Amino acid sequence: MTSTISGNTQAYLLPGDPVRNVRLPWMFNAVFERFDIDAVLLPMQVPRRDFAVFFASAFLARNVRGMLIAPPHKPLVLDLLDGCGLIGRVAGSVNVVRRTDDDRLEGDLFDGEGLIGALDHYRIPFRGKRVLMLGAGVSAAAAGVALVEGGEVNGAAHLALFDTSAGKAAGVAAKLDAFFDADVVAVDSNAPEGYDLVINATPLGLNEGDALPVDVARMERHAAVFDILLRGQPTPLVQAARARGLNAQAGFEMLIQQMPHYLRYFGYEQVARALSKDADFLRAHIYPPAMHAEIRQPLRYRAP
Repeated sequence: MTSTISGNTQAYLLPGDPVRNVRLPWMFNAVFERFDIDAVLLPMQVPRRDFAVFFASAFLARNVRGMLIAPPHKPLVLDLLDGCGLIGRVAGSVNVVRRTDDDRLEGDLFDGEGLIGALDHYRIPFRGKRVLMLGAGVSAAAAGVALVEGGEVNGAAHLALFDTSAGKAAGVAAKLDAFFDADVVAVDSNAPEGYDLVINATPLGLNEGDALPVDVARMERHAAVFDILLRGQPTPLVQAARARGLNAQAGFEMLIQQMPHYLRYFGYEQVARALSKDADFLRAHIYPPAMHAEIRQPLRYRAP
């Protein structure tokens, strides 16, 4: 963040409810300071019922250049935009909005790109593989789009979605199947047998005493786990999978990998390229102390 905020400072806002624990303001402001950008990202506590009014009125300020969108507002943005990227349209959710030079408001969703970047960072194989997605909410839908849009060569060969809410997984699977030539199904069990990768996109693991979202003892010995949760890491799922000798990763890297996409979307191409090469200063802040050793020496996937 610029040390001196002035009338020339470009403002980016992050509305959410709550916003107490969001990490993006620190991350963006650290980037702005490091690369001498006269800009600031501010978290905004906005109740769901007030979001549409807030969104429209905030962009009346000419120096508000964009927004990052936190829960529960991501699905509310789509109908307020002049244009939206494919992943945002398919997932029905948006996590970034920019004001263009001709005053259009455009949005997109980078959760999926973050997941793909994280899987590649850890060298976890998913292309041409069978993937089980636990959960069928906003993040799961975005991740699902990213996993299947590459087709069977550059994407997952098979994606199964499981959710405890009846019909939720079927709805996401049907939408993905309608947009992409992909093998996407809803399943009625979280049984992990036969899958190469299991992704936890449920809230299980946020609260003490939560049941594991999947029985890691039943997973294939070559399989990997990715837990998208950002709090409480390493979660009991990650710990249990690692104790069994499986490659299991926390969701922090998914957030790190989204940063270049955000910055490129806002027009900071050179900064995006620099972060793609080295974002360890951001990892040092958001990785918990227990996982700091993994910053320099990531626990990358190795086939058994």
